[in-house]
Amino acid sequence: MTLSQYFICFIIYSFLGWVYESLFYSFQFKKPVNTGFLHGCICPIYGLVCVMNIAFLGKVKSEAAIFVASMITVSVTEYVVSYLLEHLFGKRWWDYSDWPLNLNGRISLISSLGFGAMSLIQLRLLHPAIMKVVLHIPAGTMKLITILFIVWVFFDLCLTVRDMDKTDDRLWFIDEESETIRQANEKLEEKKKRLSLRYGNVKERIRDAFGR
Repeated sequence: MTLSQYFICFIIYSFLGWVYESLFYSFQFKKPVNTGFLHGCICPIYGLVCVMNIAFLGKVKSEAAIFVASMITVSVTEYVVSYLLEHLFGKRWWDYSDWPLNLNGRISLISSLGFGAMSLIQLRLLHPAIMKVVLHIPAGTMKLITILFIVWVFFDLCLTVRDMDKTDDRLWFIDEESETIRQANEKLEEKKKRLSLRYGNVKERIRDAFGR
């Protein structure tokens, strides 16, 4: 693959990632949600991870190896990107603090398992179909598309940095999701306590019955 083809794939997967996340949160909160870091309809971290999968795991035959390796690479990438975004802009675009088995709220085992499965789907199903389209794009058209997308992403990034003070309004869904998960965890803990009390009462009754 050429650099232009890699870049086109980056844009395609960034767009698909944006569609996936925006639909997920839109259905969850029953209203339109734009989850992208940029103003445009792309989530660059999805494009970055998918291009890494293509470059490093595209020729791996074992599904198990792809699953485990992609889990590791996605987790590392997600942690680093989360840290950089927070360090540069003082904000988080995702937060797993209320998820079980998370590391500093930046990654979690559950999300990593999901990304491992998604990487398998990408490499085995999506990418072959996408490459059939990409390979038919003439070289000159490919370069023009690449230049246009680079210019678009650059200006979008400039707008995002300029409007950084408004991102709290754009990231409302992160706080609402964290609150929903927190409430669900509290209900789960309450159920565990009730079950523990019931189990303790049963043990006491059995012990008393045999003691008699």
